[in-house]
Amino acid sequence: MLHATPSPLHHIDSFTAFRERVRDTFVPLQVSSRRPHHFHAAARSAELRDLKIVEIAADPHVVERTRRLVAESESEPSYKVSLMVEGSGFICQDGRDVVLSPGDIAVYDTTRPYTLAFDDSSIRTIVAMFPKRLVDLSDDRIARLTATALGKDDHLGSMVGGVLLQLAGRLEAVSTATGWRLARNAVDLVNILLRDSLPATEGAGGERLIDRIYSYIDAVLEDPGVTPSLIADAHFISVRYLHSLFQSEGVSVGSYIRLRRIERCRDELADPDFADMTVTAIAARWSFADVAHFSRTFKSVYGETPSEFRSRMTRR
Repeated sequence: MLHATPSPLHHIDSFTAFRERVRDTFVPLQVSSRRPHHFHAAARSAELRDLKIVEIAADPHVVERTRRLVAESESEPSYKVSLMVEGSGFICQDGRDVVLSPGDIAVYDTTRPYTLAFDDSSIRTIVAMFPKRLVDLSDDRIARLTATALGKDDHLGSMVGGVLLQLAGRLEAVSTATGWRLARNAVDLVNILLRDSLPATEGAGGERLIDRIYSYIDAVLEDPGVTPSLIADAHFISVRYLHSLFQSEGVSVGSYIRLRRIERCRDELADPDFADMTVTAIAARWSFADVAHFSRTFKSVYGETPSEFRSRMTRR
């Protein structure tokens, strides 16, 4: 628990300024209001590496992520998680819609169109945004959860909501190293909520098995001797069936292992606790013996070399 005094929300002096603040903070969005000349809003925000978190208090307005904006966007594919604090809000995505009341949480995907409508006289909401690569569920499975009330009347949902509320007000009051861990822990907790929110029938058969395999791979990522045969044997299935499970997920076994290792390297390159470790040492720790190959692979995934990424993170 953080004990620092919550930072105040900062008044936004016009609807135009509010619209620009929303666009600049998240992804390109279309924001409208029936009363733009009599609009009141305030906000506070924090950004720590991969996590952006914003608390907004505002008069009625509508936010749209249109097909055109999605097509033109160069932003990293991300998920947004919204906690309703006061008032109510309407979210529509993937052919579903839901009205959120205080305490309700919803997830939506920035790579597909969505609409948020806030019709109460005033609302207060917290929105966290983070890259899709931090979520260990496929897009297809998350798409079954968008525009639904997650964790409603559930202890886990209350826990996630409490963490988001704490982070929104106090993240800027902690050190960079501590804030980094809190941010990642918050995303991990959202991961648990998303997985727990899948329908009771979800995960039967192959999908339940693939989840166990994903967890197993994460547990043994540091072992350079991990092979499809080892993974298959650990789950009492054939290598052929293992490959068919991953094929249905749209990725090969080897590519998935390599991507997860690259993600672990990226985490450590950004983490202040690993500042004294060289890029070569971090790469070797995650089974990349050839640092030149690691650098090329990293750049193919993130668009910059490990050294460039680390330099950019330390300047924040």
